[in-house]
Amino acid sequence: MYTKKNIFIAIFSFLILAIFILCGTYYYILNKQKTLLDSIYNSANTSIIKLTQNSLDNKANTTLSIALSLIKDPNLHKLMANQEYDKFNYKDFSQQIRDNTKFKNIWVQIIDKEGNSIYRSWTDKKGDSLLFRKDLKKFIEDKVISTSISVGLYSMTIKARAPIIDDENNFLGALEIIGHFNSIAYDLKENKIDTIVITDKKYKEILKLPFTNMFINDYYIVNENANKELITYLEKNKLEKYLKIDKYLIENNYLISKYDLYNNKNERLGYILNFMKLDDIDIRIVESFKVQIIMISVIALIILFFSFLIYLYTSYLRQLKIQENKKESILNSQQNIIVITGGNEIIDANQRLYDFFSDTKDLLSFKNKYRCICSSFIDMQDDTYIIEKYYNGKNWAEHILENPDKNFRVAIKDMEENIKHFSVKCSRVKNEEFIIATFTDITQEIEQIESNKEKDRILFQQSKIAAIADTLKNIAHQWRQPLSVISTLTSGMKLQKELNILDDKEFNSSCDGIINNTNKLSMTIENFSNFFNADDKTTRFSLIEALENTKKFIDPILEKNSIKCQLIYDNDIILNCARSDFSQAILNILDNSIHTLKNIENVEDKLILIEFKNNILQIKDSGKGIDKKIISKILEPYFTTKHQAFGIGLGLYIVNELFVKNLGYKIDIQNVTFDYENKNYSGLNFIIDFN
Repeated sequence: MYTKKNIFIAIFSFLILAIFILCGTYYYILNKQKTLLDSIYNSANTSIIKLTQNSLDNKANTTLSIALSLIKDPNLHKLMANQEYDKFNYKDFSQQIRDNTKFKNIWVQIIDKEGNSIYRSWTDKKGDSLLFRKDLKKFIEDKVISTSISVGLYSMTIKARAPIIDDENNFLGALEIIGHFNSIAYDLKENKIDTIVITDKKYKEILKLPFTNMFINDYYIVNENANKELITYLEKNKLEKYLKIDKYLIENNYLISKYDLYNNKNERLGYILNFMKLDDIDIRIVESFKVQIIMISVIALIILFFSFLIYLYTSYLRQLKIQENKKESILNSQQNIIVITGGNEIIDANQRLYDFFSDTKDLLSFKNKYRCICSSFIDMQDDTYIIEKYYNGKNWAEHILENPDKNFRVAIKDMEENIKHFSVKCSRVKNEEFIIATFTDITQEIEQIESNKEKDRILFQQSKIAAIADTLKNIAHQWRQPLSVISTLTSGMKLQKELNILDDKEFNSSCDGIINNTNKLSMTIENFSNFFNADDKTTRFSLIEALENTKKFIDPILEKNSIKCQLIYDNDIILNCARSDFSQAILNILDNSIHTLKNIENVEDKLILIEFKNNILQIKDSGKGIDKKIISKILEPYFTTKHQAFGIGLGLYIVNELFVKNLGYKIDIQNVTFDYENKNYSGLNFIIDFN
């Protein structure tokens, strides 16, 4: 299976290579196609420009022909000579042009020799000077027949002018035929070209009465038959971009061409933007070329592919053996146990598995004896250890695979019945059903962890013993006095008896003294026994009661050192832990305070204040506090300092172990100042937050 897979990988690699070859071929096609398209589009653009120019020329010539025809009218000369301007009427003439030609909007304007408009066929407005128009001003000066493009009050138009001359060769004025760009747009539309004629924005102020009333920002749209969708498109995509076209632009499935419009002084007045759909441009030669090259490439690749398949087939058996040996070599080179499994039974494994299960020598013998490695897993009473064959309907390997963030382990006995610990990682080979499980021996790590736990336990016990020993030193002094009294009374009774002078009264008095001092010792021993109860089992107990018992236990020490100790509380809580550990931890905190306070000379300055409010326990002393630099270190094991408060560093270690590590509470240690009974004190404050 593995060899077959590699063969198919090789085929896939070939296909990738073939794709690269095909892409290279296609890149060539694209470059060639681009060259062909550039040529076609250049040709189309040249054709568009030529059509535009021809249409403009035709419009100008036609307009001029009309003007030359009208100036021959004798009636025109008569009305101009007599200044009977009100009798001009060319509306019927314009209508005939509209009805019988493709020019649907021809305007007639008559201008006097002073440059004033005395007749307009399209409006009643007259009498205004037109000398602001450079083309007209030059015409009046030269009186030469001319055509031009200019911007006036109403629009940008194509104008033809002819002088009106009487029989005596006197200049009477001019007749001007005004043509629009709509017919040019119609001409181009017949050639599948959409046209938008635009006046430059610098002429906006001249356009007092814009004929179409269509603008893109400050740019006037001249032809009223302009495509509204294209106008919107130009506005959306910033018109100035298209007015800067050098040759042509391919965009939005259009070939966009620009034609500049100039007046007779070569001043740019506006632009003609022509839009021709790419679908209307004949590019069949490009498509034909592309199809031919692709077909040739595909046929070549198919031939090459089948040749490669034949080669793979002929070498299949040899490659299969090579791959099998390679797989075994890779697996056996691993230091960890590698198992390939479907979850229910083993599929393959490396030699490390058979080395561990030395009663097997190969896969067959292993499957005959164990079938699945999971049958050897030992229950370690730990959730991180895999012990079941199935978890929620999934086999053990699938369970590990679906929980990649967890660190799973297994425990297996070797042939000498020694428990070995392994971490287990699983991975699934892509497109394969089986799972690869890697067993890494972590026995030494586990043993080290257990060793560290034992060290921590010993350290914890050392701290408890050290604290008890320190306490015993203080209590022992309290025992000396009653023991001395008992010894003295006993010796006296013995001497009096030997001298035969012991009477009943003296005997009874001495016995009473011995009994009283024995009761003191008994009470001290009972308190000590109860306090250091050997039972470490978790129990429920009152925090306040435990604090009172601890205080009672150290009362002799406090009394000896003239230390006042007060317990203040506003509520009580029930704790759930080993009572002896809790008492020992509190005792260690108090013992540190005692060591600090016993060297203070002034009795009035010796105070330990135990407060429990809002589920927060504070143990304050008046020992002046400690250096801030070492506060954070005093809970560490074996931390030492010359300060008398911290002994050899084990006393407070037990405090941190119990409250922080075991119970999960928060401890804070601060230097504080506080008031008690109208007196101010400063010292160290142990804060244990039970919230």
